[in-house]
Amino acid sequence: MPPSGEANAESDGWRLAGHWGFASGVDHADWVLLASRTPGRNDLERHRLFAVPRHEVTVTDTWHTLGMRGTGSNTVEAHGVLVPRHRTCTLADLLRPRPGSARCHTVPYPMVAALMFALPVLGAAHGALDAWTRAATSQQRTTPPSASHALTLTRASARIRAAGLLLGEVADRADHAPVTPLLVAEGQRDAAVAVELCSEAVDQLLRASGTRGRAEGDPVQRHWRDITTAVAHAALSVDAAANAYTPALFASADPSTDAGSAAASRGRAGSPGRPAMTAPHAEGHTV
Repeated sequence: MPPSGEANAESDGWRLAGHWGFASGVDHADWVLLASRTPGRNDLERHRLFAVPRHEVTVTDTWHTLGMRGTGSNTVEAHGVLVPRHRTCTLADLLRPRPGSARCHTVPYPMVAALMFALPVLGAAHGALDAWTRAATSQQRTTPPSASHALTLTRASARIRAAGLLLGEVADRADHAPVTPLLVAEGQRDAAVAVELCSEAVDQLLRASGTRGRAEGDPVQRHWRDITTAVAHAALSVDAAANAYTPALFASADPSTDAGSAAASRGRAGSPGRPAMTAPHAEGHTV
């Protein structure tokens, strides 16, 4: 939720005015979360969130995109909307884990942020693979499959399978692993790379779809459009993941740092700071 608009403090809350773009699902929502910069201690600005009833804002139809059209991420406009103090918090408050609470409240948000954007991409990739395979199966009844099609199917299906394994580990860490800076960064890394694998796979499938894949109603093209749009999301940036993962790995491997000392004392096998994981079997069991 990037900050936008203006928020002015009043005795009983905050007065909002301005525009907020990319409000996903707003046409079907009862409430809208908006964000703005507000003054903090020592004149430091705070990223503050506001819960606003949908009927108190105006929604403009601005979401006309290549893909992900179903999210309806339109623009919200507020004209002097008063938000009571009990319906606002800072982003730092929201992201701060709550010790002693349920797991979902103790895991830092960055440990799962990329995962929730990556999983729909994985689903779209599976959808594209299924649609392409059905079309190819039907076609081979009259035309034998070419070697290039066999390579496309092999490579694309393996990439999508690998992406699923990566995201499965991300989810498993979020549910069970100890929270460390390295594990948080690994989750961001694995989600970004998984999405990259899905994008590469569906690019291959679309190129191998021939003239059929150029039709707007073709299911492979529709999934390709959704994935191509999704990979541009900041939460799935490989560059951002690299900038988070690399220093976290070096810090974990350096015995002079707190993270490195903790990792060394645990003496875990595998990559520094990472707990041992069971390998998922092809049928969904562990070995």
